[in-house]
Amino acid sequence: MEIYRNPQSKKQAEQPHAVYYSRLKLIAGALLWSLALAFFGALTYRSLGETGAMAFFAVITAGAGWMLITCVRCLTRLDTPALFIGRDGIRFADGVLIAWDEMKENVYVDQSYMGIPILKLVQVKTTLAKPKVKKQRVAALAMDSDEYLALCDNYSQGVMPVTTR
Repeated sequence: MEIYRNPQSKKQAEQPHAVYYSRLKLIAGALLWSLALAFFGALTYRSLGETGAMAFFAVITAGAGWMLITCVRCLTRLDTPALFIGRDGIRFADGVLIAWDEMKENVYVDQSYMGIPILKLVQVKTTLAKPKVKKQRVAALAMDSDEYLALCDNYSQGVMPVTTR
């Protein structure tokens, strides 16, 4: 049974759904990674005489620095969508469009260890020659796995979503 919609809301529902980064999640991430950078930087400095420990802490410090830079870089692009989910498929932030009929598998990976989030990403396996697998980290997106999968189901089956932004 199809729900009646006026032409304007039907036209709006047919538009691709833009998914943006969450400002709050990115600020919390930048704060967390800056504290980790300071902590492991201090540990690196304190272990200057011990080569093995210094190298270990330096690698962790470099990783924390990279994550901090990534959070800050995403904070500067809050007005740019991270994903577009529409009738034609999923368009990623780098411009790659994967159509629904070219997808073999569309998975929202959400891994955690003892309640601590480790990894959140969208992984799409395709029938294309290139890319075979397209991945994008989505830990800071303003949507969860249920909302992502519901949007993908609605658009891939040709049913327009009831709620739109």
